[in-house]
Amino acid sequence: MNWLQLIERRISVRQYEEVVAEATLARVGQICEHINSLASPEVVFRPLPPGQGRVRIPLGRVPAPRYIAAVSSGQQEALSDLGDRGQRLVLHLTSAGLGTCWQGFLPDRQALGQGLELEDGRSVNALLAWGLSRPGPSKTRRRLPPEKIAYFAEGNDPRYPWRTVLEAVRWAPSALNRQPWRLWFGAEGIHLYARPGFIARSYTPIEMGIARCHLELACRQLAIAGQLMTAPHPSPQGWQYWVSYLFT
Repeated sequence: MNWLQLIERRISVRQYEEVVAEATLARVGQICEHINSLASPEVVFRPLPPGQGRVRIPLGRVPAPRYIAAVSSGQQEALSDLGDRGQRLVLHLTSAGLGTCWQGFLPDRQALGQGLELEDGRSVNALLAWGLSRPGPSKTRRRLPPEKIAYFAEGNDPRYPWRTVLEAVRWAPSALNRQPWRLWFGAEGIHLYARPGFIARSYTPIEMGIARCHLELACRQLAIAGQLMTAPHPSPQGWQYWVSYLFT
């Protein structure tokens, strides 16, 4: 797959056609099974039956014909993995011509978990709305300028396409469009941080998992050899360290 094209193409869709073909349902089920095979046992994605998840909630829930429940424990690492694997699922659905939208505000969390036979300590921590996008007015995707989210410790090294990696992370979705991620580009690798603020802070682990997904997929596609790991890192004031992509 061309991950960079899918990252650029993906948008948060808020209007859907009501009908979903049986073949599409089967394909989405297969994609969920594939992602579940990649994820740790802590994270599972379950397609919900028709009508489940579609309720009226203050602050709104995007009305979609179908939803996928993202299940995990409430531990930070599990929530970050949920964001990472869930975004890979989103990009697969984008490749299949489907629209998606992350849904994190879940006052009906307990009801959503009913019938899923969840293990102790697991709950539905996000929903993915999905379906065929309904044509409508396009909205401009607002993002912070690159200089607000990235620091180049060694300058803009021409050996690597830094701007492409930066843009891949920059276009990741976040709760209320908060864009908490920050990037430090150094000689040894790329360090990923959060600057979560106070609004919607509880969503930060999932958002940083999504950013981690985009970072890794961009580096892999651009043939930037390396791997994700926890490593010694700079400590910019106000930035919370998350993970590094160290060059090899």
